[in-house]
Amino acid sequence: MGHKSKKAAPEANSGEFGARRLSTAKHEAGHVIPMLALSLPLKNVEIIPGEITIDTPNMGFVLDRGDLCLGVVRTDAVAWIVGGYQMTAEDRIMQSLAGVAGEQIDWKRPIFGRGDWVGRSLGDMAEAEALADLLDLVSLKPLFDGAWKLLRRYRKAHAALVEALLEKSLLTYEECVAIWEANRG
Repeated sequence: MGHKSKKAAPEANSGEFGARRLSTAKHEAGHVIPMLALSLPLKNVEIIPGEITIDTPNMGFVLDRGDLCLGVVRTDAVAWIVGGYQMTAEDRIMQSLAGVAGEQIDWKRPIFGRGDWVGRSLGDMAEAEALADLLDLVSLKPLFDGAWKLLRRYRKAHAALVEALLEKSLLTYEECVAIWEANRG
């Protein structure tokens, strides 16, 4: 059974909604890059217009129903179990923080704790803090800075993922890997 990608309407990339789609695409591509760098599988990544319903699958993390655009990276639990994949707690924290780092990829240096951890990013921060508590980490800033540096290192792949997400809204793992391999430099 083939997968048919959705194409975004041209007007979807303009105005306030377009700015939010771009920010969301940068955020979700930020989450994907660490997984690709570690050769970890995922199911897909998607940016979704904010008018989702409570029945939309895999969107239980949505806290602010007023968001113009939402995003999700869906993992493939079966592939992780069968393949014996693992991620260290530090890498998992960096992957959680990489979404907001992706939004800041074009900045001269990252800024942590600037109010970026509200709304749709609240779940990312909660997950990172829970893991940090287990590890007795005093600060998440070094891991956030590490996530930002990783994204800057693979800036071309990040930009290509963002562009593809803006064009198609949903990327399969295979599409993400193809973009990664063509652009990781």
